[in-house]
Amino acid sequence: MGQYFINSMSKSHFKNGATPQLVHMCNVETKHTMWPRVLHMHEDIMEIVFIKEGSGCHLIGEKQYSVRKGDILIYNSNVLHDEYTNQDQNMSVYCCGISNLHIEGLPANHLVSQNQSYVLSSGEKREEIDNLLQIMFSQVQKGEDGYEETCHYLLSALISIILQIPQENASLPREEESILFSQIKSYIDKYYREELTLASIAKDLSISSYYLAHLFKKETGFSPIQYIMRRRIGEAQSLLMNTDYNVTMIAGIVGYDNPNYFTTLFSKIVGMSPKKYRQFWSISHS
Repeated sequence: MGQYFINSMSKSHFKNGATPQLVHMCNVETKHTMWPRVLHMHEDIMEIVFIKEGSGCHLIGEKQYSVRKGDILIYNSNVLHDEYTNQDQNMSVYCCGISNLHIEGLPANHLVSQNQSYVLSSGEKREEIDNLLQIMFSQVQKGEDGYEETCHYLLSALISIILQIPQENASLPREEESILFSQIKSYIDKYYREELTLASIAKDLSISSYYLAHLFKKETGFSPIQYIMRRRIGEAQSLLMNTDYNVTMIAGIVGYDNPNYFTTLFSKIVGMSPKKYRQFWSISHS
């Protein structure tokens, strides 16, 4: 038996002692991850995703990541991400939505800096993290008296353990090509609802269409037009989940004048129609 004493003078990870709040939690099984949640971001919260099983590819910020069992994905607030799993690999995950996260030296609702990797391997801490998430989800699911406070403390423990994991520095020299890609992506993210074409983007940025397409595909795995479609459909998914707007209105908001074309494209990318997606989301989170 060993007895260990706690260092009461150790410094907290949380700025001014403010602890994070759990906004939502999901235990997403394979049947749900088969329906992709495409390009989107969260303005007021950040998310932690823990991969229980399977593997896949994710675009987070400006980088593609190949992810697998035991990996932790960090979605800082206001960082675009795209979740396209390998459907043959049976991915299942825990997902936590978090607000009021204030880490020393980082913007609000950021767990890692933009110079660090958004994907961490849990390694020897995998079992601890999995157990914490199991207890948190059980508490939320049962909703017994005091579950909010229990989850509040468990979430702080989860984040503290994640911050113990060595973080890879993902910053690279800002070569001209890397700077140009950032300019292209920023332009598309700003104007994606408008009538963009490869030629119009290239003209506005004063580069060749061929080079633009080649560079963008190399960095993201998508052509610029594919990226625009996924950005629009991702925004449509958010509107279907969080508003009562009808499909025609949502189609117009994300840049499609023809609601029939929007429905066809949405169904092709997501795997079900906008109407069924809204029903599916409502049922699975009721």
